[in-house]
Amino acid sequence: MKKILSDRITVEMKVSASVISLIYIIAMKDCQALANWEAKSMHSSTLPTSSARQSRIFFNNFFGFSGLLGVGNPVQEEVSDLSTEIDDDQDESRNCSCECGVSNHENRIVGGRPTGINHYPWIARIVYDGHFHCGGSLVAESYVLTAAHCVRKLRRSKIRVILGDHDQSTTTDAPAKMRAVSSIIRHRNFDTDSYNHDIALLKLRKSVEFTKNIRPICLPAIRDPAGKTGIVVGWGRTSEGGNLPNIVQEVEVPILTPNQCKAMKYRASRITSYMLCAGRGAMDSCQGDSGGPLLVHNGDKYEIVGIVSWGVGCGRPGYPGVYTRVSRYINWLKLNLDDNCLCS
Repeated sequence: MKKILSDRITVEMKVSASVISLIYIIAMKDCQALANWEAKSMHSSTLPTSSARQSRIFFNNFFGFSGLLGVGNPVQEEVSDLSTEIDDDQDESRNCSCECGVSNHENRIVGGRPTGINHYPWIARIVYDGHFHCGGSLVAESYVLTAAHCVRKLRRSKIRVILGDHDQSTTTDAPAKMRAVSSIIRHRNFDTDSYNHDIALLKLRKSVEFTKNIRPICLPAIRDPAGKTGIVVGWGRTSEGGNLPNIVQEVEVPILTPNQCKAMKYRASRITSYMLCAGRGAMDSCQGDSGGPLLVHNGDKYEIVGIVSWGVGCGRPGYPGVYTRVSRYINWLKLNLDDNCLCS
């Protein structure tokens, strides 16, 4: 009887040791998988430094364009899992009681001249490694909308977003807020050749409180703004090859239909359904305006209908500015902004 009991204890100890060994192996594999995942996450959020395009780009070479049918090259390492477009009929966002698109002054200064102080309280200045880089627009308490080409190959840790700013040379005219960036969400189909799907979001590490000087812009209810007068706002150059201004500027531009744009000097296939054109003569966006908003009035509020994307020069006859058509990305935006309130 003692012999049988001893053998049973020995067997049970061996089984227990085997179970412990199996648990250890599984745990080690899980730890390795977690380490791999963390390494991949670190790679996706901290991209290698390189010289990124900081402005509306000169496209003097008409060749080398791909993705002209609206599909670009995936950039999985820079995109959140929520960046897939969904059906236009779906709407899973939550609306809140805050207001968007409300400017601070009734009398606007237009035609490529300075704006009033904090006239457009959603305008954002994106600084990279201490230098002005691109424009952007506050769309929610933790998110700034900009162009995908503005955040291409940037180190997240070197990006700062400044809100409530007006004059870069002084801090006395407006109480600006600076925020670090916790993640970059670039559209997964952004094409670096055609600039199709040139749209991105920066998630702020710390949300901002809405005040008179810092408020979000409305997403567009207007699907097709053609025929309306748009307003481009930014710190871009005031003329081709000119200087960057200290004070944020605005200019009125007529928004063209797709057919009108394709009839200009651009090759028709370069203007996709995800883009819109705006501008006439010297009234145009310019280098440094990239990522900034193209706005339209809708009632007593402003909406962002375009994001400054690309163009040939500034104000050149036959070459209007080309913008990302924001209305094509409403559900992409709402899906990625799901953790924030969308003001109305």
